[in-house]
Amino acid sequence: MTEPTRVCVIDDDDLICDHIAALLTPAGYEVVCADSAKAGLALIAEHRPDVVLVDIIMPDKDGVEVIAEIRRLWPDLRIVAMSAGGQVGPTLYLQIAQTVGAHACLTKPLSLTELTEALAG
Repeated sequence: MTEPTRVCVIDDDDLICDHIAALLTPAGYEVVCADSAKAGLALIAEHRPDVVLVDIIMPDKDGVEVIAEIRRLWPDLRIVAMSAGGQVGPTLYLQIAQTVGAHACLTKPLSLTELTEALAG
C-alpha cells in the first residue's frame, strides 16, 4: 500500500474499536472510530474514509440501517459489515447487510488477514 487507507470503524464496543485500530494502524491504515451510528455517519462526512467497517447490532441504530444510509449518501463508499451475531448468530444479520449494500461481511473476532482482505476488496 503506497498511501494509508482511511478506515472509519462504527461499533458501540470500545474494545472492538481499539482492537481494530491496533491491528490496522501498524499496517499503514488511518483509523477513526465512532461508538454509535450517529457519530459514525458524522465521522464519514468529516473524514471521507475509503472504507467503513460497521457493526450490525448497535443500540441507537442497527448496522443495516447505517449501511442503507451510507449507500444513499455515499453510493461508492466501500462498506464491510461485521457481527458477532448476538443471540441468533451472525449469519442472518450479515446476509441482510449484504442485501442492503455491504461489500464484505466478517464474523467477530477479527484477524488482521481477514480485515485487510475485506478492506482491499
